[in-house]
Amino acid sequence: MSTLNSDEGLRVGITSFAAWMLGVGSIIGSMAWLIHGPMLARAGALAAIVAWLIAGIMSLPLALILMELSSMFPQAGGPYVYKFYALKRLIPGSGEMLGFLTGWLFWIAIIVGLACMANGLANLLAAALFIKGQTPIWFAPLVIITLSVVTTVLNLQTVRTAASINIVFTLMKVAMAVVFCLLVLLHPGASLANLVNCPVDPLPGQFWGKVASIFMLAMAGFSFMEMTGCMSAETRDARKSVPRAVFLTLLTVTAIYLVICISIASVAPLTLSADKTTLVMVGSTVQANCPALAGAIAGPIGGNLFTAAVVASIVGCGFTALLGISRVSYSMAKTKLFPRQFAQLCPSTGVPKYALWFQFWCMTIIALAASLLSHTSLFPDAYTFLAEVFGFMYAFVAMLYGICVVSLRYSDPAMERPFRIGRQGNLLVWLVASLTVAVWGYAAFFCVNWVHQAAGLAVLLAGLPIYFYYKHANSETEKVV
Repeated sequence: MSTLNSDEGLRVGITSFAAWMLGVGSIIGSMAWLIHGPMLARAGALAAIVAWLIAGIMSLPLALILMELSSMFPQAGGPYVYKFYALKRLIPGSGEMLGFLTGWLFWIAIIVGLACMANGLANLLAAALFIKGQTPIWFAPLVIITLSVVTTVLNLQTVRTAASINIVFTLMKVAMAVVFCLLVLLHPGASLANLVNCPVDPLPGQFWGKVASIFMLAMAGFSFMEMTGCMSAETRDARKSVPRAVFLTLLTVTAIYLVICISIASVAPLTLSADKTTLVMVGSTVQANCPALAGAIAGPIGGNLFTAAVVASIVGCGFTALLGISRVSYSMAKTKLFPRQFAQLCPSTGVPKYALWFQFWCMTIIALAASLLSHTSLFPDAYTFLAEVFGFMYAFVAMLYGICVVSLRYSDPAMERPFRIGRQGNLLVWLVASLTVAVWGYAAFFCVNWVHQAAGLAVLLAGLPIYFYYKHANSETEKVV
């Protein structure tokens, strides 16, 4: 059954393996290498390990939903297509507007997430190049614009080339995890005793309370699992290879987070930093993150190399995310609710170049605005602010997946589903959807400050004038015809 206009013109160039690498590459950016120190400081090693493990398990229901939806809609911009079609069927009349708004929410949430990542990269490089508090005001804008330009230009290549570039980035990230673990194993100070006693003087509280205090940080580490579905129209045998890629992505990412967390906790005796926000090696100021610990173990050259690898990891993540959401822009334009130029493909490469350049400007403007506002009293850090706003928006998107998969079981029971949650009946899909809505609903409404909720809601409502403008324009065109 056709749900949107055809994806004629998009070129198939993504293999099953490349689809898997797209999923991993879109998730592993900076968090895997930099977040563990603050999490260990807040909760201790055992609680952090358990939080990552539970987050991986609790992300499985969402992965299963994405696997079924992607097997039903092997089209460009999958996350938009799923919700646009399902909500039109569920709510005749208003469903098209809701479907567009949820597609807009996903698209703009990823843009905000990329702007957040750009500010995180600026923070990382500033810490490496400047004394704390002496970073020039021009430095962050320079880093943000450079990242935006590089990731956009890489995406202007053919999809086959882009997939190959992502494979290189992603295999590098896997190699980073392996190399770091080997460094820890060869380090004479590493032992399981450090793991048990990390940190030496943990913050007070019950074990499960500590797990809960970092659980949402861990859950955020699994967002973007649906990015592979954005490229379905360009993936070989998409109905089967994309669901497989989603599942393998979840397994791979969970393994990377767990291995890095365990390695950092056991590398050497660690204690709380002076401000109690992260961990440091005992008797030093070396923070418990991968670049700093690599430098402590392998020397300055090793630390600089790992820092450069983390920068490359962030660039690769941004590149992959832009690759995926440009297909969301393409699909939104196909429904005639976004600028039609975004559905135009470059004749030589077959990619939506106008959508890519529009995303460049959006990401750059949001990231620069947040960076500049961080120098005022509105909020102290652009990276943290954008991360909270992105978390709220993405949690809302995740909840909608659960609603849509259940809706489609009743509105389109005969639609082809090479992957199906449960062999018969709808009981299991109700359970999986309920778990997804509950977990991500809790994250959205009970773990995010109202200021960030308000910012996320404002971004969502910004889609309304876009919808009504193009809806009116389409009506006028139909009258003329």
